[in-house]
Amino acid sequence: MTTDENTTIPVKREKNGSVHCTVTFTEEQVKASEEKAIKTMGEKVKIDGFRPGKAPAESIRQKLDPEQLINETIRGLLPETIEKVVTENKIFPITPPKIDVESMVPMKIKITFFEKPEVKLKNQDKITVKTEEPKIEEKDIDQLVQYVLKQHQKSEDKDGAAEKGDRVTMDFWGETLDGKEVEAIRTTNHQAVIGSKVLLPGFEDELIGLKAGDKKDFTITFPEKHQAEELQGKPVSFHVTVLKIETVTVPELTDDFVKQNMQTPSVDEFRKQVKESMVAQEVQSAKRKYEEEALEKIREATQVNLAEELIDDELEALTKDLDQQLKKQNLSFDEWAKQSGKNEEEMHKELRVQAEKRLTLRLGLAKIVEERNIEVSDEEMKKTIESFLQSVPEEQRKEVAKAYEKGKQGYDQVLWQKKVEKVFDQIIK
Repeated sequence: MTTDENTTIPVKREKNGSVHCTVTFTEEQVKASEEKAIKTMGEKVKIDGFRPGKAPAESIRQKLDPEQLINETIRGLLPETIEKVVTENKIFPITPPKIDVESMVPMKIKITFFEKPEVKLKNQDKITVKTEEPKIEEKDIDQLVQYVLKQHQKSEDKDGAAEKGDRVTMDFWGETLDGKEVEAIRTTNHQAVIGSKVLLPGFEDELIGLKAGDKKDFTITFPEKHQAEELQGKPVSFHVTVLKIETVTVPELTDDFVKQNMQTPSVDEFRKQVKESMVAQEVQSAKRKYEEEALEKIREATQVNLAEELIDDELEALTKDLDQQLKKQNLSFDEWAKQSGKNEEEMHKELRVQAEKRLTLRLGLAKIVEERNIEVSDEEMKKTIESFLQSVPEEQRKEVAKAYEKGKQGYDQVLWQKKVEKVFDQIIK
């Protein structure tokens, strides 16, 4: 369809939210846009005998890159045309349109817009997550209490032989039965309490009876399920040099101890505080788990036909986020892929799947917010933002607050988060 002021440009809408139209520009339109492009680009072209932008158009053309001139000419044709198509057909794009040149003579351009695709939620009433009350048993409290007591333990050098409960400081290294050193095992100044069962089964027993300065060789077979796959089920000869032996005394849990070290009046009160702390941690941990479960159920219930271009945009955003995270770890994408045991192509495929899931979830969440009429009042927003700003250093608070004014990106992000929280309140029961 040739575009002019009085001609309506027809479009074709797809179920995945893409909207297509093909526009053919007249020779006059192309010529006018090209002349404007030559003038704009010519301002940066130096031609002997002329001031920038004052040389004849044909002289400037000869100095320009033909491909860049074509791109600039097309760029000049698009704004008015895009506005016309969007307005006449009531298109609401969510990303920049895709532009494809189908022919140069006549100039024929295909424009593809991307609206929010149609979203349906399957069995929305079944999107629920059941919660459980956190259960903290006495043995769990005992374990944490023992950990606290060990933080206050005292040690004293021992001249005699090591026995259960003593702490041994040692150097050791290991080799396979054919005499090859296992480099990952070599350790210096390693400390272990005999009986703690933190070392390989049987290792700590071999330390009993040794004194500072003693050396001992022994063989230990690694467990079949050890984290180092190359050592699973294999015997390794260890060579140990004892550097120091210490007796370790762990204090008893008494009222005097908790008064002095924990600022708590009694053992009962201390155990109560420990339980409350554990319950709070369990609640927080469970909250994250329930929210993740809720999000997964929403994603699974979301039915949407996504345009490949929308997935491409989401993949680009996901990749940028990943690149920033990797830079903080001083890792390149290739290095990260190798650490994952996959090649670059496999990692990109996985990221594309993640991008599709992330986009599907976001659209599903938006659909639930819309269908359930989730609203956040101005008063709720005011309290939430004020609470957040209290965590910002006072000297920065005024400047940061500007980013959270109504209509700003920060405000919109908080608004969306509050709506998601209300969705969780309805789903997690």
